[in-house]
Amino acid sequence: MDPEHKKILTEIKKHKGKGTEHTSSDSYILSGHFYYDVSVPVRRQIVKNWLKDNKNILDEDFTAVLDSLYKGKSHEEKTVASYLLSYHHPHRKGIKPKQLNEWLDHLVGWAEIDALCQNVFTAEELLADWKMWESFIRKLSKDKNINKRRASLVLLTGPTHRSNDKRLRDLAFKVVDTLKDERPIIITKAISWLLREMSAQHKKAVSKYLKKNEETLPKIAIRETWRKIKTGKK
Repeated sequence: MDPEHKKILTEIKKHKGKGTEHTSSDSYILSGHFYYDVSVPVRRQIVKNWLKDNKNILDEDFTAVLDSLYKGKSHEEKTVASYLLSYHHPHRKGIKPKQLNEWLDHLVGWAEIDALCQNVFTAEELLADWKMWESFIRKLSKDKNINKRRASLVLLTGPTHRSNDKRLRDLAFKVVDTLKDERPIIITKAISWLLREMSAQHKKAVSKYLKKNEETLPKIAIRETWRKIKTGKK
């Protein structure tokens, strides 16, 4: 265990048993990993405090902390690693898909996958090395690990919501096409989520896609995305 990982774990343990009803719900966590029952706001504050105390940490040392946390036994250690990455923008520039893929090997379920993939990597970061990221996301969408297949969808939710770049939009449609026949809720809800987020920048394209694929898309995705387009509400 990395020494800084050990310090972070000590802070996590100080707050064990103080989670919320939502963060304690196994239907949300869905990982089977050990759970200290520490709320998300507390975890994020632990991260902010640690970053304040380690603002001059070298990239390789920061990566070592993340590697150690992702291999930790608990849900909290794994999600704290993702919060660290999301808050430390300068370091993310050096993160390549190979590293991300290795971290995904240690994550299971909605909360852990989404912590690493939702609104962490920006449209600008993906587009800066587009061929690399496009290839990686397409591979994830065909991975035998269902958690990685969810990751391929979630990675595009933030970028397609904030950017009108057609490369992101077209990749999102390709990933949805790859996964639209799957029926586990961890996939169908992510498809719905991605299409709804895309509609902010690509409303006409998403509407056309819904009409063309209404017989093959998950019903929940059809229903929720049309509601978002027509009302602006989730």
